[in-house]
Amino acid sequence: MSWRQIFIGFLIFATLAIPIVQLSFGFHYIGKTTGCPIMNDIMLLMAIGGVFEVIFFAASFGFVYAITPAKYKKKKEKATPKPNTQESNRASMVLVGCITGILGACAVIFFVLIQLRVYGNFNKVDVTNSSSSNYCLFTIFSSAFGLMIATYVAFIFLIIVSIILLCGICAPVK
Repeated sequence: MSWRQIFIGFLIFATLAIPIVQLSFGFHYIGKTTGCPIMNDIMLLMAIGGVFEVIFFAASFGFVYAITPAKYKKKKEKATPKPNTQESNRASMVLVGCITGILGACAVIFFVLIQLRVYGNFNKVDVTNSSSSNYCLFTIFSSAFGLMIATYVAFIFLIIVSIILLCGICAPVK
């Protein structure tokens, strides 16, 4: 394994770990509405958003790898191609691209909703007084805030991996 493959693998792992952590926090606190009365739907948004994000990131990495030029990929032994392979491959890439776009739109919608809830209540949240109407358990609020920022990092990792693959940065020389 080259350092390029290790680096890309690390970025993919880190990118997929962020929404998995987000959906696990969401599902863990989803039934505890008394934990955050000011934002009682934030954990549901995190759970659903995490599901869409992990599927979107996985599909995006697959799509980017599929459209990466062959000269930047490691050569594999192939059987002789069938005559209609080019057309069916192009049609499948268009379909995968459309599905990835739809999943991306859903992921962005939930990402924006989480931001609206967190930033809209950022100055009003009280993490110390549990009898307050603005109370939110520190773990819930800080995880929503931190994972929201981490999702920005995940999008940056997706862009970095896309640039490395599509531009052939440090690709094996043939």
